[in-house]
Amino acid sequence: MLTKAQWEWIAASRVLSRQRASIAVQEERLDRLLSSADQAMANAFTGGFRVAQTKLAISKVLPAESMASAALESAQIVALAILVREQMSQGEFSAHYRPFATVLPGPGYESPPAIDRQIALFMEFLPTLNGDAKTEVMAVSRALAEPPKPVTMTGAGVQPTVASAAQDFTVPLMYSAAWKAAIELAHTSGRTISFRAAQDLAEQAAPHDGSGIVGTAGVAAGGIFMRDLLPIEQVLLLYEPFAAAFPYESLR
Repeated sequence: MLTKAQWEWIAASRVLSRQRASIAVQEERLDRLLSSADQAMANAFTGGFRVAQTKLAISKVLPAESMASAALESAQIVALAILVREQMSQGEFSAHYRPFATVLPGPGYESPPAIDRQIALFMEFLPTLNGDAKTEVMAVSRALAEPPKPVTMTGAGVQPTVASAAQDFTVPLMYSAAWKAAIELAHTSGRTISFRAAQDLAEQAAPHDGSGIVGTAGVAAGGIFMRDLLPIEQVLLLYEPFAAAFPYESLR
């Protein structure tokens, strides 16, 4: 039932989650919880007819195999987290459910507050960013800004070919397209001055220590500012570098 744009966001969030060490820790904890879960149910979410059906539905809207695989993986993790939800804190569960939290609201979901409040809270957060959280923001920012070069592949009896590495290239292109859309909407809606002001304030509030996340903070603030006109999937992608350190849903 999810749209192409929603599956693209879910896949992108999964691809970028691999840049975060904290995600690996959360998933190790999930694995331990699953060891005492109903194995028949757990198996149903990792193989068999249910998974094949979901994979087919995703592949119809995401033809790139790498993106479709990332989206399926994200859905499986969420399903497994739901299976053992009662053994997790709300914070733990929310971390696993985050890729679906806004496009398919879960229990306890609340509509976001006024845009001005969201931006103000983001500004308060930025100067406190440090340690591992900042390292993860930097890693995700690099992944969005610097797609790896194509890899030349060779083999016995075949001509050299260039691998498309679809998942590596698609997400940065999605990010770039979302930012371009935000700029265009700010212009066509007559909000350019306020849009730039929100961007500038975030850039000033971000750590100026050579970490390279100043521009990323401006993009995230710009996405929040255009929240009412941009598709939510694009807003979430523009905010994604900061999503683990300070989840979008917590900006209230």
